[in-house]
Amino acid sequence: MHWLLPAREGIPVLMYHRIWPGCRDRITQTPERLREQWVYLKEQGYEAISLQEYAAWALGTEKPAGRKVLITFDDGYVNNLSYAYPLLQELGFKACFFLIAETLEGNTDAGDPLQQKMNVQQLRSLDPAVVQFAMHGYRHEHFGTTPLADVKRAIESSMELFRQHDLPLHPSLAYPYGGRPKNKNDFDELKSWMKNKGIQMAFRIGNAVSSIPCEDAYEIKRIDIRGTDSLDDFKIKVRKGKLRPF
Repeated sequence: MHWLLPAREGIPVLMYHRIWPGCRDRITQTPERLREQWVYLKEQGYEAISLQEYAAWALGTEKPAGRKVLITFDDGYVNNLSYAYPLLQELGFKACFFLIAETLEGNTDAGDPLQQKMNVQQLRSLDPAVVQFAMHGYRHEHFGTTPLADVKRAIESSMELFRQHDLPLHPSLAYPYGGRPKNKNDFDELKSWMKNKGIQMAFRIGNAVSSIPCEDAYEIKRIDIRGTDSLDDFKIKVRKGKLRPF
């Protein structure tokens, strides 16, 4: 039934989390499966672009030539540094890491290798031409259940921590859990507030290929790439956003 879905025009924005040998679950890929997916993209002529390049097309009026993809990783796991970063360098790909700001203060879950987050020194070791940083909440708050005033404080505190640690920050964020304010007036207020703060874009989930130019800069859709996906599943998601037509 998934072949009934038409291919979508635009730029697919892929959402990853953890990379770990021998582990495949909803948010964890094996290094072998990640390589298989990205080699497929390379063979199909996809260029994995930077967040800055994506913003230029998403917020502009021109459409890019050729196949483009934006690769994103949530939460800032050390295993992204160990497994994804070398593969990005090998293939000439770029990616965005959406970081939880409190990890910049040393809250890195160091006791659990699978959950451990990158510290400031590790983040500084990443080539900014390969990996760009953006926000993913202060403590990974669910913006759909957090009071609006606290959401704003979380974003402001995140921006301040990036400034304090002199880490390059692209003015964008990914909503933790994909959550946004449920009340339309609150969400409209948050969008206006983010725009005034200089935040260019915000990403949800949505499982659809991102339209270019974007329809709403604060509701850009990403495609959830799961560790349980087969390579055929991945191929369908890149072209159509989701597996099921309904």
